[in-house]
Amino acid sequence: MHSHVPLARRNMLADPRRLIAGAVTVGLAIMLILLLDGLWTGIKRSVTAYEDHVGADLYVAQSGTRNFFGAVSQIPRSTVDVIRLESGVNWASPVRTFLAIISLHDQKVPASIIGWEPGEHGGPWEISQGRAPESDNEIAIGRVMADRHRLRIGDSLDVMGQTFQIVGTSSDTFMLSFVFMTHAATDSILDSKNTTSFVLVGTDRADQVRTQLESGGLTVRNRDELATQDLAVMTRAYKIPMGVMRGVAFAIGILVIALCVYTAIMDRSREYGIIKAMGATRRDLVSLALRQTFIVASAGFIAGSMLFTVGRAVISSIRPQFSVVLTTDTVTRAIIAAVLMALVAAALPANRLARIEPATAYRGG
Repeated sequence: MHSHVPLARRNMLADPRRLIAGAVTVGLAIMLILLLDGLWTGIKRSVTAYEDHVGADLYVAQSGTRNFFGAVSQIPRSTVDVIRLESGVNWASPVRTFLAIISLHDQKVPASIIGWEPGEHGGPWEISQGRAPESDNEIAIGRVMADRHRLRIGDSLDVMGQTFQIVGTSSDTFMLSFVFMTHAATDSILDSKNTTSFVLVGTDRADQVRTQLESGGLTVRNRDELATQDLAVMTRAYKIPMGVMRGVAFAIGILVIALCVYTAIMDRSREYGIIKAMGATRRDLVSLALRQTFIVASAGFIAGSMLFTVGRAVISSIRPQFSVVLTTDTVTRAIIAAVLMALVAAALPANRLARIEPATAYRGG
């Protein structure tokens, strides 16, 4: 009989306030999982933004160089001409990169300086306002830096002792902003002419060209190698705390679901005693507990999705450099987390149901 009666749903809906409170609390846990996962995805995309968008298949650098951000790489500028003569090379462009601290309104702001040859590869791939630099006294800065420090097109900005005019705004990473300028401008700042940091190479035959360049004594990295190392360096401090917070959110969700269903069972133990007296097996009772935990978890997932939308909007307005990216994988992982919460949480109420005596059905009150 119990298999034809929606007992699980009736039990959970018997006290709507309890179900709503449980759903909201579980929703907060789901929201946190979605936000952390989306934030982590956004951070990783931000860190590898240059490699993802610049279009280079290979990077030639100083021996021992393993990453792009913060790399201390210096090679002769003449390397560009050598690479361009190689068979299979479509294009080769010099790029200088280094980290700098810029003083803005009594604040020290970290920036990734990118020097490239205008008209060649390696410069800004996206200009939000204005245009890309064309002369040696012009720069394009990250839009988050521009907004936070109220910098506008036409303003002047001091970079390592030299004054530049802002002519455009471009992209940022989650930790620092890109500042694009001409390669000649970086030569002047560092007083290091006839050198560069990397040579970006475009080719349809990456493996063949890499072998040719390495046989000539050059150090070559591909996009994936640099991106992997950049992620390892730039996200190392965030990986463990985010993992811990996701684990805490998961545990809270399990606890809330278990307590919500357990108290619902305790409040209606007489009805469950009747079910057991009618011949319900242990398997039937476990199934009943699972259906109830899935009801709370499903309601929690819906609430969490709505809370996530609000949370992402708040983060974007307060900290625009942090991008919360919602992907199919992110949603899938949140659904899996909700299902696991329901499965694990079912253990406590299922054990309670198994211990209810059929005689409970005949007790008063």
